Amino acid sequence: VDRICRAHGPLGGMLGAAPGAGPMERAVVDALHAGRTTLLDAVRDGGAAPVRRGVLALLGLGPGLTPAGDDFLTGLVLVAALPGSRLAALRPPLREVLAAHGRRTTALSLATLHEAVEGRVRSELLALVALLATGDPSAALHASVRKVLAIGHSSGGDTLSGLVAGLHLEEELRGSL
Repeated sequence: VDRICRAHGPLGGMLGAAPGAGPMERAVVDALHAGRTTLLDAVRDGGAAPVRRGVLALLGLGPGLTPAGDDFLTGLVLVAALPGSRLAALRPPLREVLAAHGRRTTALSLATLHEAVEGRVRSELLALVALLATGDPSAALHASVRKVLAIGHSSGGDTLSGLVAGLHLEEELRGSL
């Protein structure tokens, strides 16, 4: 998924700055990567307060109806919402941050995050997760990733970045999936 996303995903968010990007885009991308690192380290180490700080580093960060930081959180929390996930401890602090700081993002993004915390996301993303569960690296996987990448301007790639990060972290905390 990561390889397909990096080969075909749009730049300007979690996948990095576009060639020739101006200082503002580069600053946002740098902040996204710093927030990603902060949050993943916090989830890895445990503790609600560091996780809240990590979520706050990403919430509302980036342009658009669903900012890149929120899209990343959506993909990450989808993994946390899977039954038996080692990332489940991410969900309560994320709910707390959304309740206290929901105005930092758009109404659409806030609603998307509330649903993702409960494991409810777009059908394209659920289809991809179901396909990943089969372990079949077929052409269907490529097509499924491309469908998610087609969501919004960069939302699909940003969400997939969160999903991939969550799956890697799940594997790290659990051992081989």
